[in-house]
Amino acid sequence: MTTLQAFLAEQYAAEISVFRGSLDSFSDAEFSAEALGHTPAWHALHIADWLRLTVLEDRTPTYHFLGWEDKAWVGPLGTQAAPLVEAAGKAAVLARLDSVSAQVLTRLHALTPDDLNGMIFSPSAPTGERPRLTALGLHLRHIAYHRGQLQLLKKVPA
Repeated sequence: MTTLQAFLAEQYAAEISVFRGSLDSFSDAEFSAEALGHTPAWHALHIADWLRLTVLEDRTPTYHFLGWEDKAWVGPLGTQAAPLVEAAGKAAVLARLDSVSAQVLTRLHALTPDDLNGMIFSPSAPTGERPRLTALGLHLRHIAYHRGQLQLLKKVPA
């Protein structure tokens, strides 16, 4: 029988894999080219940051790609330099995403029943918290949303 933790890890692995495949479809030049507001590199770093915040619950104040940098709650999370910037190049940005993704899959497998039934930080929730399973489901759809944005970028000339 599959555990809920294994199921979650499998779903995240699948979505991250297809998201990563969408990123791989861009050439090095396209990866850093801005079209429709954001570069593919930004989308990769955005998802890496949200994986850190939502799944890993990392509070290291190095967030610069959450997309809500104009909101007061982000301020304390971005007081130090970002681990990587868009201009670092495709290989480095994808390596960052891969590293965070591997940590996420390990973390999902390690969740306890108490963890699964607990609350986690969720800035868009009225109280600033949500049930972990709800937040994980929302974040999984968030990755799919950005995969769709990448597919749209492929159709727009740079």
